[in-house]
Amino acid sequence: MDYKNKSIKNSGKQADVTYSVQIPIGKASIKQMIDAGFYADKTPYINKLFKDDGTYFFFIRPRRFGKSLLLDTIDQIAKGNKALFTGCAIYEDPTYKWKKYPVIWLNFSELVSKESDLLDEELQYKLLEIAANHGIHKLKAPSLSTKLAELVNTLRKLQEGYEPTPIILIDEYDSPLISCKEDQYEGVLSVLSSFFKVLKARQKDCKFIFVTGVTKFHLSGLTSGANSANDISLHEDYAEMLGYTEEDIDNLFLSKEKIINPVLEKLNRKKRQEEKYTLIQLKQALKDYYNGYCFTDDKIISVYNPDSILKFFRDKSFGNYWSNSGNPTILLQQIKNNIGRFNIDWDKDDFIMSQESFEYVASTLHTIPLLPLMYQTGYLTLDPDGFTNDCRMDKNETDYYLKFPNGEVKSALKLVLADFIAQKQEEAGRVYRDSILDYLRTDNWLAFFNCLRSGCLAKAGYRFLDKSERSFQGALYSFLNGAFHTSDGTWASAERDSGIGRTDIIMEDQYNGNRTIYIFELKVDKPALEALEQIRHKDYSLQYDLCHKKVLIGLKCDAAKLNITEAVIEIHQRDEWHTFQVMSRKNFNVNAAGYFQEAGV
Repeated sequence: MDYKNKSIKNSGKQADVTYSVQIPIGKASIKQMIDAGFYADKTPYINKLFKDDGTYFFFIRPRRFGKSLLLDTIDQIAKGNKALFTGCAIYEDPTYKWKKYPVIWLNFSELVSKESDLLDEELQYKLLEIAANHGIHKLKAPSLSTKLAELVNTLRKLQEGYEPTPIILIDEYDSPLISCKEDQYEGVLSVLSSFFKVLKARQKDCKFIFVTGVTKFHLSGLTSGANSANDISLHEDYAEMLGYTEEDIDNLFLSKEKIINPVLEKLNRKKRQEEKYTLIQLKQALKDYYNGYCFTDDKIISVYNPDSILKFFRDKSFGNYWSNSGNPTILLQQIKNNIGRFNIDWDKDDFIMSQESFEYVASTLHTIPLLPLMYQTGYLTLDPDGFTNDCRMDKNETDYYLKFPNGEVKSALKLVLADFIAQKQEEAGRVYRDSILDYLRTDNWLAFFNCLRSGCLAKAGYRFLDKSERSFQGALYSFLNGAFHTSDGTWASAERDSGIGRTDIIMEDQYNGNRTIYIFELKVDKPALEALEQIRHKDYSLQYDLCHKKVLIGLKCDAAKLNITEAVIEIHQRDEWHTFQVMSRKNFNVNAAGYFQEAGV
């Protein structure tokens, strides 16, 4: 099928230009999504909200999941914009009367001030803007809390066909606290608490109040105290209020030739015939990579991340769109402050928590337990099959089972942790700098290898190492780079082109007028001698013939023990005739006590 539907003339020459289907990305409005044909009808859920007068709703979902689009949809329905929703469930529902409601809509992610007094002023200014949009040109109340109360009272008296019950929408309520500095936290918390106390007091005067965010913690007037907000985040009635279901993927994307055919064409362009995606295979790949989010513990239907799906069909390729859009600030802060807290085997199928621990509301953002935090930020999701798959004899029916939703998210976490662990490895390398240089310059290989085992790889562990050669190389390189980049005359690099391949790690040491090159090659669960032979076979050392000494180092990395267990050293030493003499090879292995010892040749 030909998708080149337009042509343009340029400099007298006619050229075909392919126009891809326009897919709204980012801060798309409900109108854009409906007009483009990619809106999954969520109006039945919104209709349910409108039927529940005076309720204060609280709803958390991970970032990039369409919370702002949801609020824009509520706003358009509240405005009575019936024509926009032609074909949607709420349009077809004869019981919905399309009344017109005044709306207070505040997106807290737009609040840039983190000093409490400035944040207070900024919120007051936002309220004045909303008032002006409704023809109210002045609010006389002197403070934030009284201005909010005055605005609600004034909106209740609006004419022009408005109902006397405003709707209040708060998007990203936790954003100011997540992005503020530690010494600003209490001040920002005080401003937000005062604001939400007023909301709680005025809920009886509103059609409903709807608050979204990413995290859940004690906030007076919202998540704590009498008459706190109705948390529907885990309620099965709202489990699919955001995200694409498998049915949505079929109806909105896979069933449309103008969308799916160009995707298959691009994905298969460089594949052999037997490797090409079929429609069924592509559907399964999308499911593996972007589906799997479940927001209730007893309902099996899961949803796809909508942002990732839209970007996939825009780019016509698989990518880590969710992680590339930015990582949650709060999670990055916790990793930075205590990387050891994340020392968990992330390759497990399930992570189990008691109901009390999972539903516990932390006193501050900084004290949210790890697994609930991972769930709230989108790295883990609920696993309804966890209980039936759990073979423990002492399992508890109230336990929560968490898992990675899909391949994109699991790889994203590993990338985030790898970045921070690499920083920690470099810091450790700087600590061991003097020892490492001394060991290498005196040919104290036993001490050097034992240092790598205990100071580098043992501390990386399964938070960093995924049993692949690349992960071992990354851990070792970061450690040695930390040591060699803090001394004059030394440097380290990874995957440097050489001969007919790329070396894993190269280090150089200029000491006492002599230049020594260290060439490392790593193999996972293969003999260290095989790694050394690769250095020789691919001539990795050939380009360093002007140096005084070349040290070829082959290492065996044990995937089960996540450490090096064998090493082979071959030294090429320049003699007085400037010819390299190859010294006798030295072999090392780990003894029963866990330390390196020299073995026979």
